[in-house]
Amino acid sequence: MSPRNGTPEPLKATACAEYWFRQRFHVPAAWAFRWCIDFTPYDGSTSEDRGFRAVQWLSPRTVLLDDSFPVSGGGQARKVKLVQIYADQRRWVATHIDGPKRFSQFRYSISAVGPKASALLFEGRELSWDGRPLSAAANQRLGRRLRTEDAHEWRRLGAEMELDYAQR
Repeated sequence: MSPRNGTPEPLKATACAEYWFRQRFHVPAAWAFRWCIDFTPYDGSTSEDRGFRAVQWLSPRTVLLDDSFPVSGGGQARKVKLVQIYADQRRWVATHIDGPKRFSQFRYSISAVGPKASALLFEGRELSWDGRPLSAAANQRLGRRLRTEDAHEWRRLGAEMELDYAQR
């Protein structure tokens, strides 16, 4: 509580890592976009974490994703994300509304790089809520690590996408 007026203190994240990267795909932009927003319960089963996903379409351009996945030590973690889709711009925004990275936000956009290639622009702002507050330098180091991890995951997803495209 605030000592002045008795109102609750606002939450303050202990870390805020901001980062971005581009990933090129050898598929047309429209196809890449449709592939990326084709959310299914089986999405987690193809990734390295072997998780589970519940998908609830709230409207034609709003989806709620409820992901559960194993964590080290034998437990389970959960992330709930609200995804807003802007199809006319080939972009979407995912906001974590529950889980360890609550209020983190990730923006994705697909652009054409010629008639048979495209690129993903990924922009992330990941918030953490536990531990000691990080310094600006530590937040930058965290951002570099997350960029490396997420770019690796999108290279893997890009290979899956390109394989799906080649098999169509």
